Amino acid sequence: MQATRKSRFVGSLLGCTCGDVLGSAVEMQTREQILQHYPDLLRDFQPAERSIGFGCYTDDTEMTLALARSILRYRGVDGAECAAAYAEAFTPERGYGRSAIKILEALQQGADWRTSGTLLFADGSFGNGGAMRIAPVGLLYGHGDYLLLYEKVKAAIWMTHTHAEAIDAALLQARAIGLLLTAGQVPDWRQIIGQLLWYVPESILNSSLQQLSGLLERDASADEVVSTFGCGVRSADSWPAALWAALRYIDNPQAAIVQAVNLGGDTDTIGAMTGALVGALHGDEWIPRSWFDQLENGGNGRDELIAVAERLAAISVR
Repeated sequence: MQATRKSRFVGSLLGCTCGDVLGSAVEMQTREQILQHYPDLLRDFQPAERSIGFGCYTDDTEMTLALARSILRYRGVDGAECAAAYAEAFTPERGYGRSAIKILEALQQGADWRTSGTLLFADGSFGNGGAMRIAPVGLLYGHGDYLLLYEKVKAAIWMTHTHAEAIDAALLQARAIGLLLTAGQVPDWRQIIGQLLWYVPESILNSSLQQLSGLLERDASADEVVSTFGCGVRSADSWPAALWAALRYIDNPQAAIVQAVNLGGDTDTIGAMTGALVGALHGDEWIPRSWFDQLENGGNGRDELIAVAERLAAISVR
């Protein structure tokens, strides 16, 4: 039975959170290091060095939740509203990178969101921090008009990510979420990649998608995925790896997230992006009870994420 729209919204946000939490325990470890500790793969939440507590999410989920709340307040995506939401939610202890910390602190001190994204780099960051949080935009706009989606993606991330590569990765993540959200049945990976290639004809990520197509065609190993993309914080290194996991294990969302975080590298973000993708297709009923029960559940925890996702599914946006 197909998941309902509400279930898919919840599944995408909780999937993002589960991937984030699972991956946070091995963030920036290599695949070899992870397999030394977890020969049968990391499958359950573990304490994380850069975490505020067991089962707690990192900056990936915090910014995703902040974006979702901003959309609910504004009934759409507005750059100034998003920037204010990120600055308000900002908890440095949740594992933010140094660049993000400096930009968010500047926003807290009144920096202009239209120029804050180039405070540290003249061309802006090409990191994956835009794609990691873009799920709410993908859920609401990812299945519609290209220009509208591009406008909303750009507004949601411009205050931290102005580099074309980061924008393209967030655009592709949002579009992929939209395609999976509206899929009547489990789609063929070729259809998804074919649609995405059209969105970025001149981007480095077009080449990444073509490489990914070859990996899926020959059912390449996870080791080959790592050697192809690297799985680092750069958008072109990590977003294709997340899409590989989501499409290779598209029938099994739990396995997709497990495989994603065991690639190594920027594991919490790769896991978060993968979880947002598979949740948009499968809804939330697949989430293992052990994961669900161990997610943090304070004021901004699991139940709040569910409530925000359900409200997103019900609103009309501009």
